[in-house]
Amino acid sequence: MRAAIYARVSTGRQERDQTIDSQLTALRHWTAARGHDLRDEHVFTDEGYSGSRLDRPGLDRLRDAAAEGTFDVVAVYSPDRLARKYAYQVLLLEEFRKAGCEVAFVQRPISDDPHDQLLLQIQGAVAEYERAVLGERFRRGKLQKARAGQWTAGKSPYGYRYVPKRDGVPGHLVIDEAEAAVVRLLYRWLIDEQMTVRQILKRLAAGPWRPRSGRRLWSNSVVHRILSDPVYTGTGYHNRYTFEVPRRPRTRGPRSGERTCRRPRPREEWVAIPVPAIIDAATYEQASAQLARNAVLSFRNNTRHDYLLRCLLTCRTCGLSMFGVTTHAADGTPRWRYYRCHGRDCVSRDRDRPCPQRQAKVEELDAAVWQHIKGLLNDPVTLLGQFEAFAREADPVAAAGPRRAAPARRLPSGGHRPDRAQGAPAATGRPARSPRRAAEPASTPARRAGRGPGDPGGLEGVLRARPLPARRGHAGRETTALARAR
Repeated sequence: MRAAIYARVSTGRQERDQTIDSQLTALRHWTAARGHDLRDEHVFTDEGYSGSRLDRPGLDRLRDAAAEGTFDVVAVYSPDRLARKYAYQVLLLEEFRKAGCEVAFVQRPISDDPHDQLLLQIQGAVAEYERAVLGERFRRGKLQKARAGQWTAGKSPYGYRYVPKRDGVPGHLVIDEAEAAVVRLLYRWLIDEQMTVRQILKRLAAGPWRPRSGRRLWSNSVVHRILSDPVYTGTGYHNRYTFEVPRRPRTRGPRSGERTCRRPRPREEWVAIPVPAIIDAATYEQASAQLARNAVLSFRNNTRHDYLLRCLLTCRTCGLSMFGVTTHAADGTPRWRYYRCHGRDCVSRDRDRPCPQRQAKVEELDAAVWQHIKGLLNDPVTLLGQFEAFAREADPVAAAGPRRAAPARRLPSGGHRPDRAQGAPAATGRPARSPRRAAEPASTPARRAGRGPGDPGGLEGVLRARPLPARRGHAGRETTALARAR
């Protein structure tokens, strides 16, 4: 029989301890003892993926290969290696059964006997309970260490080195003088010269300073964290944030449904951990005030110019978000308005070359989106179909089933420029006004859009239209809600 094997470990530490190799060795011996034909391309592994999720690269390839009928039996070390939830185990076993593929558990074979099926259910429930117990013990253990003054974070902040626990002395941080000098320099630039984070990035790129990662340029988030983290005043905090599942996941990767959204806890729940101070409290307060002033003057909070698609566009070439820019004539009057890709900024994005995607004229792109929205509003069947499609996509229960290709609608490219006379009239006959929307932070991670051939105007494929429920009020506001590209 043609055989395949699957192994999984949850953490990188297990991978380093070679626990996945022990699973593969047992599975290979099992297939050899029964005379099955095992090819190298039929060895599927997931290293560092939780068993409480189904969207794992190795498991996805295993399911796709089973659906194609490339093997007759798949061997797994134990049921909890396949999935940690009994519902997921049943789903996968039923899927393999329908594909004509037998599933064999090496550690404890499971047959169709009612007693074995009952044992499988019990094992699935125990696996879920074990995962919950381990997570709670790990959380309480870290909390107790933090209350004892031990540094519990996995990585030391820039400017410090972590000294592991040794000879009864708990793990703690010590100052790295070379990095601490850079930290003090950044605070002086921010306070004395009143520089923005972007200006600091440019100066760092032009100088000899390099980040800890060794990359060519510094990351915007790293510099901002250095300038806003209170740990540099001599006090670090544990239990400062709680992590929740995001309401609108920005990615569809392995962690899209996990608790990755950080929310601050009440101040009284924070656990203070003393660390050596690099700056004093007065310097930190001055830096915080300057960062607040920079945020007020940031272009992302600029409402001088309105853009219908502000914070809603994604570049089709590099996948980064796009923003609106307005050029002015010599007398200060607005001249041209464009949507520009963030990938053209090589400093803040650490790119070797700018994104080749050319700018899109605001009037043309707004008119094209408006025409698309008018078509949706005039075709309730198509509009309802899109709502239902994205509702199924957002449903976690439906996502656990067979994978479906996510539907996407593109703006029609008729090979002509949209008529500006039809580009913005509201349903009430009044001229449409651009909504004044609160801008999202410029550091919002980019959301990728599907690629496609571009028309002469360069509009096709710039965004992927995802309709949202229309809000009451002006027609322009409904246009913004329905044209939101996520």
